[in-house]
Amino acid sequence: MIALLRAVAGLIVWAVAFSAIYGAQGLVCARGWQDVAIGPVGLGRALLIALWLAFCAVLGRMTWRLRCAWHGGVFLDRLAAASAVVGLISTVYTGLPVVATAVCR
Repeated sequence: MIALLRAVAGLIVWAVAFSAIYGAQGLVCARGWQDVAIGPVGLGRALLIALWLAFCAVLGRMTWRLRCAWHGGVFLDRLAAASAVVGLISTVYTGLPVVATAVCR
């Protein structure tokens, strides 16, 4: 059972990251934190970027730890490694709007 949970852990972390980042974006917009300046960026953008980078780091570490499963191991180990890679790529891609676009419109 643990191997099956590990096999989908990368996608679960991506789903949590997606929900947390865009939930935090709603909170930032509702509270007006995007107008509070911290250096060249607003507090809201800094918070969202920090969340995005934290989830990318978690998935990057997960991918790094499971890299040996590519060259050997059972099917669920290879599936866990693939899930971590897909979760990392998905988190990077779905989190890019936090960096590239306006936080609130």
